[in-house]
Amino acid sequence: MTTLPLHAHRTFAADEKSVAQARAFAREMLEEWEAGDLADSVVLLVSELVTNAVVHAGTTARLELRLDTQSVRVEVEDLHPKRMLPMVVAQATEDAEEGRGLMITFSLASAWGVDYTSASKRVWLRFDRPGDQQPAARWSPPPGDSSGRAHVAVAQLSGSGVVSAWNDDATALFGWHADEIGGRQFDELLDRVPGDHEHELPSPADMARGWQGTYCVLHKNEEPVAVFASHVGRERGTGSTVLMVAADQRALIERPAARPGAPAADQGLGLMDEALVRLRLDDYLMLAVERVRDRLSADAAYLLMLRDLEDEYEIKAVSGLPSTMIGRRLASGVPGAPDPRTPHLPVVVPDFSKTPVPLLAEAGLCSLVLVPIAVENRVVGAIGVAAAHVEGFSPDQSVLLQQIANALAVATDRARLQSLERERRGWLTFLAEAGDFLAGSLDQDMTMAITGQIVVPKIARWCAVHLDDERGNPVLQQVWHQDERQIEPLRADLEAGNVPSWEEPADPAEPGDTVEPRSVQPGPWAAGRWGEVLTVPLTARGRRIGHLSLGRPEGDPLRGEPLLVAESVARRAAIAIENAKAHGELRAIGNALQRSLLPSSTPEAPGLDVGVVYEAAGEASTAGGDFYDLFPIGGGRSCFVVGDVCGTGPEAAAVTGLARHTIRALVLAGFPISDVLERLNAAIIDEGERSRFLTLVAGILQPDGDGMRVEMVSAGHPLPMIVHERGAVEQVGRPQSLLGVVDDVRYFAEQHRLSRGELFVAVTDGVLERRVGSVMLGEEGLARELAAAGTAHSAQAVAERVRRLVVEFAPEAPRDDMAVLVIRFGAAPGRS
Repeated sequence: MTTLPLHAHRTFAADEKSVAQARAFAREMLEEWEAGDLADSVVLLVSELVTNAVVHAGTTARLELRLDTQSVRVEVEDLHPKRMLPMVVAQATEDAEEGRGLMITFSLASAWGVDYTSASKRVWLRFDRPGDQQPAARWSPPPGDSSGRAHVAVAQLSGSGVVSAWNDDATALFGWHADEIGGRQFDELLDRVPGDHEHELPSPADMARGWQGTYCVLHKNEEPVAVFASHVGRERGTGSTVLMVAADQRALIERPAARPGAPAADQGLGLMDEALVRLRLDDYLMLAVERVRDRLSADAAYLLMLRDLEDEYEIKAVSGLPSTMIGRRLASGVPGAPDPRTPHLPVVVPDFSKTPVPLLAEAGLCSLVLVPIAVENRVVGAIGVAAAHVEGFSPDQSVLLQQIANALAVATDRARLQSLERERRGWLTFLAEAGDFLAGSLDQDMTMAITGQIVVPKIARWCAVHLDDERGNPVLQQVWHQDERQIEPLRADLEAGNVPSWEEPADPAEPGDTVEPRSVQPGPWAAGRWGEVLTVPLTARGRRIGHLSLGRPEGDPLRGEPLLVAESVARRAAIAIENAKAHGELRAIGNALQRSLLPSSTPEAPGLDVGVVYEAAGEASTAGGDFYDLFPIGGGRSCFVVGDVCGTGPEAAAVTGLARHTIRALVLAGFPISDVLERLNAAIIDEGERSRFLTLVAGILQPDGDGMRVEMVSAGHPLPMIVHERGAVEQVGRPQSLLGVVDDVRYFAEQHRLSRGELFVAVTDGVLERRVGSVMLGEEGLARELAAAGTAHSAQAVAERVRRLVVEFAPEAPRDDMAVLVIRFGAAPGRS
């Protein structure tokens, strides 16, 4: 068992992603500490407070969690002490809207406060743990039970005292499982201590008539467990019910003595106020239903609780019926539920053969009395008792049942409100996490797939996303089903039109009008296949872009709170899909423009073996500030360029395009390379504020006998290298002025010779300036690698070797663009 108290903390950066990370950390720690019952509330508060710190205050946030036996404490500290919480402003005026979210979420905490220092602000909150998580003040758990919660053991005895039923709480108290104890005499379990008058055992006759007192029951490990027991006899037939709690918890089940001459109806349910304090509400209601069944000598009993925002009831507790019925829902007005026309009146069904009640007929029951549970004149539930024979209850028993229902009204309403609060907290957390998932994708197809994974199976069994085309016709995009084997059959039916989809409203909405979701009634095809379908429009910025189809099981339409959540998810998904579409279009345009800055394929030139490596820094970049080009200009001649624009982004890309296309145009027009660069310099300066200086090496390659003459200019660029036949490496050229810096600049061309088989290598500073700490690759490191490679490999192989050298030189990924151009005069080795 985990030793309390527990403590954990983590600091999050001033980044929007930190909000999701903080929520995940809080949920992970609470579940690890077995305090998951508070996870939804804590996560919701953490989301609001960390958002306030990292987004609004713009500082790091330190989240601290502490757990003890009584409560969970949450602290969020930021470094902006002068920024007041928005909710303080909202409290100052009724019309204020800012901070309403914090006001709502703070109401979930048991206590909260804000501490200010000169350097920070710390918001703290305390969440008290449910009563069943706290050890009882006067009770030590029985042997083998360390949960610390109150247990009410229930045993059903036959007329001869044989155990016929045994609940889970009885197992927790005494160690015996139902299959081990069934069929044994109850008397065998009692510890007979000679001379112990305090634990004097009742006679079988007393047990059958009704008896309460203290005795010891033998635990499975043979140790005695002192309990307070209440034996309730049956009015018909034989047998009794035994309720047992730890001896010092007798107030939970002790029946007060009836006043002399008082009718049975005035004796109440026999559950003391302490039971409502010490037991969980679900356990209290389950115990109450057990007592109702005993008081009315019924064969079965059940309690219904009204679902908020819905006209249906949920079975909350049962006795004498299968536990699998708990959670089952009944529409208002169906047999076994209150009549919506007269909800405040009892429902009496004396004979199921004349008025069938399918809910109970399966259990072999024949008659029913159901009375409403009302609070402030509003029906919040109902409690019913059933008998295995017709006309099983008298009018007096019906009156007693109504009095018991009145006594249970407050507890039932509390349970209903608690259930509603837990459900809403869960939905709030679900919506927050759904928003994170959707916002984390900028790919349209991925966003639609994420929408399906969010919806299925939490909201629907299956879903489909349709987007409207240019003419407004829906086009199926994504299909998701909780059973992956059903995805393709469902897709086929959707594409064939066998599943209802969005239809234009009879009265078209005006631009900006809210489009309400409409439930599409399923046709005959739906029975046993795709269930009931709800179509929710996808509306982004006042314009419908498609619709979301949600499939639910037959007879279980989407309604109430889940329907509101589905609409909210659809709104978030529509915005995310539209944003992803816009991002994709912009990215496609950007990629097309970037690709236009580089050759469409590896350059080729007559008589040359060419190798190219180009890598732009950043995942989203196709082309960066570095560029290269190689193109034939006639007469066996070719022009090469390798350059590097200062800076990054659209401005640098504009200069890249200007340089590449200007050089091509002027060289093909017949201008010498030196004149080309002078005119390019003037063109760059004419760009004014948009100009960027750049470095480049450019030249003309012209056949010259058995070799190749290289006429080149290096305008502030790293000098190229020639790798000779035997591996000797020579750096050639002289540096001249940068482009785009000086208005009137003159360039001169240098002549070099490249023999057959030798390599001409030009690179950008992304290669030479690669570093580890203060150690840089530099010209010497590149020259050593080229010398080791020699001339025995193809130009592309040498270029790839340089790339590998750069990547492996440091452990982190390169941060600068890299361009490598390798030219060999003659065919590559191994080619004729």
